[in-house]
Amino acid sequence: MAGTPPALARARILPATAMPPWGWLLLYFAAHVLGRVLVSPALELDEAEQAVWTQHLQWGYGAQPPLYTWLQWAVFQLLGASVFTLSLLKNGLLALAYVCVWLAGRTLMPAGLAALAAATMLLLPQIGWEASRDLTHSVLLTTVSAATLAVVLALLRSPRPALYLLTGVVAGLGMLSKYSYAGFLGVLLAALLTGRDTRAVLLNRWTLAAVAVAATMVVPHGLWVLQHWGLAVESTAGKLTSAVPVGFFQGLWRGLTSLVLAVLAFAGPWALAMGLLFGRGALQAWSRWWRPQAAPAGSGLHLQALWQRYFVALGLLFLAMMVFGEVTRFKDRWMMPFLFLLPVAFFGCAPELAQHARLPRLRRVLATVAVLVLVLLTARVPYNAMRDKPDELNQPVRELAQALRARGYAGDGIILSNDRTLAGALRLQFPRAHIEVDDGDGNLPTQRPLLWVEPLTDALPTRPHDLVLPYLFSATGDVPARYRYALLP
Repeated sequence: MAGTPPALARARILPATAMPPWGWLLLYFAAHVLGRVLVSPALELDEAEQAVWTQHLQWGYGAQPPLYTWLQWAVFQLLGASVFTLSLLKNGLLALAYVCVWLAGRTLMPAGLAALAAATMLLLPQIGWEASRDLTHSVLLTTVSAATLAVVLALLRSPRPALYLLTGVVAGLGMLSKYSYAGFLGVLLAALLTGRDTRAVLLNRWTLAAVAVAATMVVPHGLWVLQHWGLAVESTAGKLTSAVPVGFFQGLWRGLTSLVLAVLAFAGPWALAMGLLFGRGALQAWSRWWRPQAAPAGSGLHLQALWQRYFVALGLLFLAMMVFGEVTRFKDRWMMPFLFLLPVAFFGCAPELAQHARLPRLRRVLATVAVLVLVLLTARVPYNAMRDKPDELNQPVRELAQALRARGYAGDGIILSNDRTLAGALRLQFPRAHIEVDDGDGNLPTQRPLLWVEPLTDALPTRPHDLVLPYLFSATGDVPARYRYALLP
């Protein structure tokens, strides 16, 4: 791109609209927040967990590190606990992920092409759709991983003490975001250490300072993990293996099959769009991941070769997980911290695409997908009610709270429920109450008043004192929501 006139590059890359890319980014995620607030006062599972966990500051929460909950607690302290503040944090982190990918791309390509590359993350279903639907820790993990990539690429370009220390900070934040960040960081470090041009940047005394910064940030949570090992680690490890023991080769085959399907589900739509739009240019970009071009003359860095080493290290990590960790199951959302950088690697290996005639078509594709995601995410709640298959967001939690008040509950004391989603939603409806999730041990809290409430399954008959309420957006005659409660004054 050194020989490309800047004005020509901008003319090809940037649309003829007055709004800058960051303006569209803010508008898009503001629309997500507005749609989430308007569609339902109920909560998805991950949202409900945050509503419950943020009642206390702790060094760990269940099988997750604490950073997301700490951030949500801070937002609640500033703006109150609500659907708005739950959605605001998540969509703010998603917007920041796109910004960090853009910053990483700017080290490899013109700023306009970097913005377009970051926008193509919308075509990665787990980021473009699922992250907006119901994810929390994975969103933060992706954001911090993108920030790590941006800082490391800046460090490779211009090694200086401030960037080493910033690398330590983002690494510490990553370890406090989700445990799988260690895998991403390990793969990235392996790619850096195995390259002659990048190894020297790490073999620096300031790297020790970065490690010290990260360790200082992580040690308190690490001590918590040691005290809650079963809760923090064993429950996570159980998600990776088969419930029924299998032989080595059968397990390896299952793991490979699951991995391929997870990667295809994560990256398939994005790769298909790039292939259809850019044709031979896309094939050339992908081929440079495995056969990098010669390093630019006069440059100490060969970043195309960095992607080759990164993907090889990633493949070896997954293989080691299957061989030594007996991992047989992979989920597409687990690819988020490892493959979010596909757009950066793709366009970074083909900067000539800045002049491609189909860039305007790519912008139209992205705009269409963005509108579809917004519409479908909002419409799915009434649509589920219309087909009489309500989900969590169809729960009539506001009407339930009104009915409980009408039956004598003043909104304080303890609320106990065996349903985590309902428990979290009731915290937003009764901000003065303390919410607890019933773990099934049969012991009731001693504090009074105590409100016990649970949703009824289809197998349980309705009693006269139960609450029967229509689901949100449901039609007359649809099966209603039913709740059983007991109030101990």
